[in-house]
Amino acid sequence: MLSGVGPALARLAEADQVVEELGDDGLRARVDYQRANIHGRVGDLASAWDGLEGAVRRLDAFSEREQCSVHLSRGMLAFELLRPQEALESFAEAARLAHELGGGAQEFMARHNEGYAAYLLGDIPRSLADMAGAEEIEADVFKGPARLDRGRVLLEAGLVKEAVEALEAGVADFSADGHDQIAAEFQLELARAHRLLGHLEPAAGAAASARETYSRIGATAWAAKAVLVGLLVELDRQRRRAPSPDREKAPSALPRPPRASSSPDRQNAPSRESRAREDDSAAVARAAAATADRLAETATELGDSELADSARVVAAQALLLAGEVEGAQTRLLSLERVSTGSLSDELDAAVVTARTLVAAGEPVPARRLLVRASRRLAAGQEGSASLDLRTARAVHGARLAELDLELAVPRGSAAVLEALDRWRSATDRLPSLGRPDDEELAALTEQLRGVRGQARGESDPAVLRELDDHASRLERQIRDRDWALSRSGGAGRAAKVRVRDARAHLVDVDRDHVWFFRHRGRLGAVGIVDGRATLRDLMPIERAAELAQRVRVDLRAAATHHLGPLAGAVWSSLRSSAAELDDALIRPWRSDQGLVVVSCPEVSALPWAVLPSMRGRPFTVAASLTSFARRGLAAVEGGASAEPAGVHVSVGPGVPRAAAEGRSIIGTWGDGARLVQPSRRDQLVAALARPGVVHVAAHGTHQVEAPLFSSLVL
Repeated sequence: MLSGVGPALARLAEADQVVEELGDDGLRARVDYQRANIHGRVGDLASAWDGLEGAVRRLDAFSEREQCSVHLSRGMLAFELLRPQEALESFAEAARLAHELGGGAQEFMARHNEGYAAYLLGDIPRSLADMAGAEEIEADVFKGPARLDRGRVLLEAGLVKEAVEALEAGVADFSADGHDQIAAEFQLELARAHRLLGHLEPAAGAAASARETYSRIGATAWAAKAVLVGLLVELDRQRRRAPSPDREKAPSALPRPPRASSSPDRQNAPSRESRAREDDSAAVARAAAATADRLAETATELGDSELADSARVVAAQALLLAGEVEGAQTRLLSLERVSTGSLSDELDAAVVTARTLVAAGEPVPARRLLVRASRRLAAGQEGSASLDLRTARAVHGARLAELDLELAVPRGSAAVLEALDRWRSATDRLPSLGRPDDEELAALTEQLRGVRGQARGESDPAVLRELDDHASRLERQIRDRDWALSRSGGAGRAAKVRVRDARAHLVDVDRDHVWFFRHRGRLGAVGIVDGRATLRDLMPIERAAELAQRVRVDLRAAATHHLGPLAGAVWSSLRSSAAELDDALIRPWRSDQGLVVVSCPEVSALPWAVLPSMRGRPFTVAASLTSFARRGLAAVEGGASAEPAGVHVSVGPGVPRAAAEGRSIIGTWGDGARLVQPSRRDQLVAALARPGVVHVAAHGTHQVEAPLFSSLVL
């Protein structure tokens, strides 16, 4: 290669001739490996792959240490060719060989890349397990890129807090010089993660750090992306700070208790200080819009239409915050390709467009847009987990649902119920942590992850633009496939149930229903009692969350055996909190029938059975009204018998009354029930997959951010 590729290929041809004359398969394998290296260095990846495949077919010609190198080379080339399955196989074999040979550096590299290949294939649990295993290997290598990969996979799994911890640990390991590019990548991912958690100050700091570093090393396109994230964080801060008179008074549909403080005139009259804050916020928003406009121009010059559209949406958000509706409309009308971008980009544009329509006095088209957006988000659940989907759900989906509820409350209980169920149904299916069932969707997802991975390590603007265009085409194909699967009921989607059918089902099964929701700093609810729907304002949301947390803390304390003189205080606190919640949340409905409860995040982990009026009362905690009805209607349509197929009871260690509880359950259900003791994981998993009832008395951990990572101790 010192004299160029031509002479190298000529010598390679001579070697081929010698091999042919000798008929030496071992020598042929080594020539093939050299052929792969030569073609790989000049970018002829297809020919390089052919060479490596020839070497792999004759692995016996190599020592075990050389075989490890061959598999590592094949795995890395498979990454470049977007062939993750072949990469997974090669890295797994390389890791095995390196472990047997005691090669720490090679084992670390192979094990980590095996995890990254699993991520590309959509197997996130295996990916995280392999990467964690690699982290434990003692190896004298720079682990920065590996830790960045792990942080990104944690983000896609929804383990955002763990991702922040991993990313911050990676940043702390950097030396002062020599790793600017990857340091900026760490900071950019940290900014996105902190924003997902609502930690805006650290998000702003990380975005600024990423922008400064990218600018210093001349990575203009990436600096622009960091600027965009910084602008989004600033707008989040402005929305959080902006004074909103509407939040200080409930809408007429949710009557609040009368205030005994100041007069209405003094309450509603804006103070000089509040007007000054509004002026300051408007000035900051206009400055953000100007920055976003400049960013759109820069992105256009770079040929990045996706970034340009994102900047225009940010400018529209900023102008809307500043009260300049016409300016926001102008920016939205200039969007070029947001409808063909990622799901997150589409929903971001949708929420800004809907808010702009409302501000312009056009609520009807805004409501139509919100309905379409909910359907798109629902269709997007077909694919496997991704940061784009996580952002679409956690950030844009939440804002769209909030706006939909805002528009529904003045229209009454039926509209509120429709809005609540629309958005809960759009997100009630957790993103898969495994490979999508649909092969076409799985292949597209693998390609997209591979292309995005290549783009993250690219600094050349032309190459980056080409990769971004490729990613956009794949995103469009994934969107189309998502939509097709959603409309056809593919990939295991449940049958659609309308809200009015769900309400009728409540009457059929003699159940009432209460759905709690957050609205303008209050805990509200829509209840259906004896078939009639009613809206109620219940209590301040902060008080509800405080009491729910206090109940959980007191219950944990009461479960210990060593309370001593504190026992009376703990039980008194528990009874007091439960009574206050009962008086505010349950008793106002004056219902004595079985109850279907749908909670909101602030009271989602409340043990409802401790509330006095819920004791001894049959109740179901459901994801939504239609999800409750769907199961009942499916059983009726399927001709299911009144008796369950069976009752499985599992008990875990360290729970003193678990066995007695299990025997009580068996006694209640009779012959069809079975207590499995000692209980095993595989038996419980099998029982959960069968029709029937499963009862578990065991300790466990509920992972709020990513419920699929929750666990039970058996």
